[in-house]
Amino acid sequence: MNAEEYKNLINQKDVLDHTTLNVTLKELVFKQKLELAENLKRILVNNKIAKPDQQSKPFDTSSTYYKIDLCSDDIEVIIDIFFDLEVSYGDERGNTTPTASFYASLVN
Repeated sequence: MNAEEYKNLINQKDVLDHTTLNVTLKELVFKQKLELAENLKRILVNNKIAKPDQQSKPFDTSSTYYKIDLCSDDIEVIIDIFFDLEVSYGDERGNTTPTASFYASLVN
């Protein structure tokens, strides 16, 4: 795979980066959604997208991407968790905060 093919692949809507998956995994464990957390662990182990030439930082997981193969019900559970977190981190007037914005960005 060349760099252009890789770029096209990682920009698909069913591909997420390591940081997003890691935050999601932590929130699922916190919410006791353990079966779904196990599915994310499986994705982290089995669905890594190979980089074209490993030239830059082969052990740096921040630029690692994964193909997501969850069912739509599981995705809805995750979205609901992040929407709830976004709301819970708003200020007392209902305005957005940096943390609320962070969780909103994960939904996107």
